[in-house]
Amino acid sequence: MQKIELTYLQMTLIGMGVGLVLGIIPLLLGFIKGKKNLAIWGFFASIAAGAAWSLFSLVVVIVFIWLILRKPAETAPAKVEVVNENPIDVSVKEPENSANNQIPNA
Repeated sequence: MQKIELTYLQMTLIGMGVGLVLGIIPLLLGFIKGKKNLAIWGFFASIAAGAAWSLFSLVVVIVFIWLILRKPAETAPAKVEVVNENPIDVSVKEPENSANNQIPNA
């Protein structure tokens, strides 16, 4: 039986190949869910992690899948009402109609 020897460059390229294959998962999932930024970052992070260690790319893929699939925080956006033409004078209304939290006009 012949002994297999791999150089560091070959191991790095194999790891990058594993990261490339695994990185397709968050790439496709992110594009399907509409989170393109996370999809692209997950793809390239998986390749880079695979260059360091092949199994580390699996951890990176799992983290990016979680980031893509998690639900965003349920926060109501603040409503802004322009009082004058001057953009500095604005009134912020809370979603629950609380009149005590408005910014007074100057």
